[in-house]
Amino acid sequence: MRLRRATDDDTVRLSTTAMRAFAADPVMRWLWPDDETYLAPAGEVFHRIMTGWVRLGEVWCTDDCAALAVWIPPGRPEVPADPPTEMPPADLQARFEVLGPLMAEHTPTEEHWYLQLLATHPDWQRQGLGGALMSTVFERADADGLPCYLETQTAVNVPYYRHHGFGVRSEWDIPAAPHEHRFSSFDADPSTEIGPHMWGMWRPAG
Repeated sequence: MRLRRATDDDTVRLSTTAMRAFAADPVMRWLWPDDETYLAPAGEVFHRIMTGWVRLGEVWCTDDCAALAVWIPPGRPEVPADPPTEMPPADLQARFEVLGPLMAEHTPTEEHWYLQLLATHPDWQRQGLGGALMSTVFERADADGLPCYLETQTAVNVPYYRHHGFGVRSEWDIPAAPHEHRFSSFDADPSTEIGPHMWGMWRPAG
């Protein structure tokens, strides 16, 4: 299995992999609860931001793009994404306005590598691809004495990341989605007054 940096030519395949991998993710489906939008062909929901991540130069993937890790270097440089061709819907903007400050509040102030996204296509999961992709940056981070940080919103992922050296640093709830429509394919209790739960996880330098 060869791991490599992603290129612009990989963007559609990487976006498709990410879309499939996060199809039941609590936060992604809180942001995009409508199946027609989230499941649009070619991973359209990820395409614009994936383009920016690839341009930043630290997206690592398998040769076939079945798995990928999006890393943001220390200092959190701005992602060079193209401007949107149209304004996002008001309800999506409102959700990002809720989510953004919460994530910023829990972002570590120490210099670190940020694992923005780790995704494996459902047909290729449980083969060690995620661990291999994380190791590409773990080695560099450890050599430089730098920690790593990520957020996860799925309870089953917490022990997975613990296995790879991360510990829970903080936890928080996202308020209820500021819109009338509830999740479609993601199963949520319509009576709840809060949205997804998130864990911030920290891996000290090895």
